[in-house]
Amino acid sequence: MTEQGGGVKPGNGGKGARSQGTQSTAGKQPGEMASGVGEPGGQGEQVQPEMSAGARVRGLRAGWGRYLVAPRPLGLLGGGVPPVEASALFALLEEDPEVEPVAQVRPSRSRGLGAIAELYPACPPVAVVVMPEERARALAANPQVVVEIDQPLSYTPAAAFGGLGMATPVMDPALAVPLEEPGRLSVLVKGSDGERLPGAHVWAVGTGATSHAITGSDGQADLQLAADTPATLRALYIRPASGYWPLRIDHPHLTHGVETVVEVQALADTFEGPGQAMSGWGAQAMRLHQIPPTYRGHGVKIALLDSGADTNHPDLKDTVRTGYDFTRLSGEKTWQSDSTGHGTRCAGIIAAADNRTGITGIAAEAELHALKLFPGGHISDLLEAIDYCVTHGIDIAQINLAYPAPSQLAAWKLLDAHAAGIALIAPAGDTAGPVTQPAALPDVLAVGAIAHTARPAGSSHAAPQPPWPGPYPAPFTATGPGVDLAAPGTAVITTAPGDGYIPADGTTIAAAHITGLAALLLAHHDHLRTQTVPRTPARTSQLHTLLRAACRPIPGTDPARTGAGLADAPTALGIHTAWQYGPVAAQPHTATGYPRA
Repeated sequence: MTEQGGGVKPGNGGKGARSQGTQSTAGKQPGEMASGVGEPGGQGEQVQPEMSAGARVRGLRAGWGRYLVAPRPLGLLGGGVPPVEASALFALLEEDPEVEPVAQVRPSRSRGLGAIAELYPACPPVAVVVMPEERARALAANPQVVVEIDQPLSYTPAAAFGGLGMATPVMDPALAVPLEEPGRLSVLVKGSDGERLPGAHVWAVGTGATSHAITGSDGQADLQLAADTPATLRALYIRPASGYWPLRIDHPHLTHGVETVVEVQALADTFEGPGQAMSGWGAQAMRLHQIPPTYRGHGVKIALLDSGADTNHPDLKDTVRTGYDFTRLSGEKTWQSDSTGHGTRCAGIIAAADNRTGITGIAAEAELHALKLFPGGHISDLLEAIDYCVTHGIDIAQINLAYPAPSQLAAWKLLDAHAAGIALIAPAGDTAGPVTQPAALPDVLAVGAIAHTARPAGSSHAAPQPPWPGPYPAPFTATGPGVDLAAPGTAVITTAPGDGYIPADGTTIAAAHITGLAALLLAHHDHLRTQTVPRTPARTSQLHTLLRAACRPIPGTDPARTGAGLADAPTALGIHTAWQYGPVAAQPHTATGYPRA
């Protein structure tokens, strides 16, 4: 039923927002003018009138769904098919009794990079509507119209829990055999320093289902096992909120009715502590420690499309100074908070301040915009966030959120961003399988993750190690011809909400390394320097080419998982130093990034 697609990278079957500068209706009264910094349509641009949605959108009826409707671009119409104007199409939708319009996404080309982008953008104006599936099918049959599901945005789920050899149980509820009296598991999480740890996530992976709970102020979590007993659990996984290493215990052999006490290792056992500067194995693997300290991200604008960022963190308070919440779920300036912690982790890797404590971002002094799209965001919000990047002179956009199926409208919108000279970077996905959307699109640099053989005891990544020492593809990283390059993506120390630090995993973490390195190239490379070279598609293509060319293949690995290989910072920046594979060498004030066994 839905129109989906877009350009694809070879062999991927699909590698092909609301913002300032975007006319949007969410939260506006009919005819109201948008104004103020940080609001969509800022500086007095006209917004579209609110289309009646209200409570009916929140309580969707059976068979109804949320869709994107747009006029098909003139160049894509078949012979003899006349085009339809967006205003005329949207008027018809407002009059249709089976359609409940929600909002419109109309990009503004009046200021910022939008004024120099292509005169006729690839992505047409889009209406967000709620309607029955039958009505959506009828509209999609019209060759003048593009109709897509307004897919929710999410982080890609791991296809394997900790390794390729141990798939996460995904039980069909119709086949589940629930216990008459659910099993109960009490877990007390303590640190190696004796502290009870509140806010730690605890997962119990059973043969029939996975249970989850968060520890309370006493460090205790109570899990309800619907289809398992403590004795049938396959794994127990603990992820503290900050300050401690995560822990995975395979086949824990727990006893019913006995409290399980788990001890996790403090980061202070590995590093000198939060009062001292920390650097992990990832920076050394990319040889970032061999770059002169004068190489910073000054003058480069980076947009992080994620879950916001905790601007109260001492390493981020002077770095992340602007942003916008495109989900509009929680009021004003909610981009400054991060309910998942994910955006905060990536922000630290990219641009944490060099304040001689904690960590320093790869591109310290860059201007970081936190664009919040999760939780609650949809493709329509992504479209607006991309327009924000176009109208605000963003140099690099890291898109951490994914959507399940290819979207033609998202592909067109990202073409517009590329035409405006924005470098697009995205995680390849934590799928251990195909590259996800939008990383699969041709103008998006897809980043895979690598791990290191010096992994911690009890690591959450239990795949067999390769026979050689050093980096190897992380077990969860996506695979396919669409993977462009790889970067560190396991056990990377970074910022956590509050004022702490945490080891982080995922292809989004790897992508943050590449975003930081790309910012250094834009700030310092003679052919790319932001201050002297205009933002154009040619500059973006050259940046992608330089990043791929600066990679070193990882011996014994499949290029389908690592692309061109591990990104090497000195090579990308033209700094001639020695390359060395193998174990991460210790540097002054630097740890390997893993806890001692």
